[in-house]
Amino acid sequence: MMPLTSDDHEEIRQLLARYNFAIDFGDIDGWVETFTSDGVFSCLGLPDGAPLGGTHQGEGALRAYAETHFSINQGRARHWNWNLVIDGNDDSATMQCYLNAHSAGQGDSAQFRATGVYRDQLSKTGEGWKFAQREVTIDPA
Repeated sequence: MMPLTSDDHEEIRQLLARYNFAIDFGDIDGWVETFTSDGVFSCLGLPDGAPLGGTHQGEGALRAYAETHFSINQGRARHWNWNLVIDGNDDSATMQCYLNAHSAGQGDSAQFRATGVYRDQLSKTGEGWKFAQREVTIDPA
């Protein structure tokens, strides 16, 4: 088995940045493309029935989630991630990192929304690194 290279680490960081910009600015196709075709996104820690909670698998479900996210946030969401811990080898990796979620704006319209932790499974595909499973757990209020 070959350990991840520095290029792998950078490609995964760039994948994360593309994911954040796509979900924040309503680039539905771009966000869905950060996942494998059978990829899974889960958002845990929200109240039952919350429109942005639950588990969403496959391109259709991921697309529906991203559309709902943009309809609620209207391009004002800002996802911030740091303390990335990336491990893996060959074409498989894990990552965990912190989340801060904000609403964009000035003065009272700029709001801190939530913190959480992402736990990810990544696969290296012919199109580069993608999320196979992405789980975020929102911290309790």
